[in-house]
Amino acid sequence: MDRLMKIHEEHPDIVDWEEEIEDAEDMLSEEFWKEQWYVKYITWPIGTAYRWLRELPYRVKYYRQRGQRCWSDQDAWAIDYWLIEGLIPMIERLKDNKLGVPASMYRVEDGVDVDLNPTDEADRLAEQRWDNKLGEIIYGLKCAKKLQDGGVIYDDKGLSKRLAKSSERSFVLIGKHLFNLWD
Repeated sequence: MDRLMKIHEEHPDIVDWEEEIEDAEDMLSEEFWKEQWYVKYITWPIGTAYRWLRELPYRVKYYRQRGQRCWSDQDAWAIDYWLIEGLIPMIERLKDNKLGVPASMYRVEDGVDVDLNPTDEADRLAEQRWDNKLGEIIYGLKCAKKLQDGGVIYDDKGLSKRLAKSSERSFVLIGKHLFNLWD
């Protein structure tokens, strides 16, 4: 290193490549380009408009497909993402605005037929059971979303296993209560 410094002092016309490389790296950084006025006011808006116009036919195509068959080719590319994104708000809405409770949430106790003559206590317990089932489904779907979005540190095997188990349990419950998921 000292030898290079002596050569540079003796011959100042020789280019210092380390400085040149640092300057080039600074120019390649994202912050440098964001500060340039022509990027901010010309390049970025024109590029954004160009990409939007280029994608417009596909957006119209997917919009029409969703209107005709309730899903598009784009949704079929990642069915897991589409399902989880759609199911979470639907089941949350069902839990908040439910009109009734499935008959499977009532229990026959002491030989009393609660389907024909339910008491207020039986109604309350059935509604509480249904809320717990819906809450468990929502929790499992949110765990699946967290796994899907990569919000899990994969070094922690225990956490990822617990999240996967909760999401599997959620889909088991959805399958079990599929015909009860109505409003």
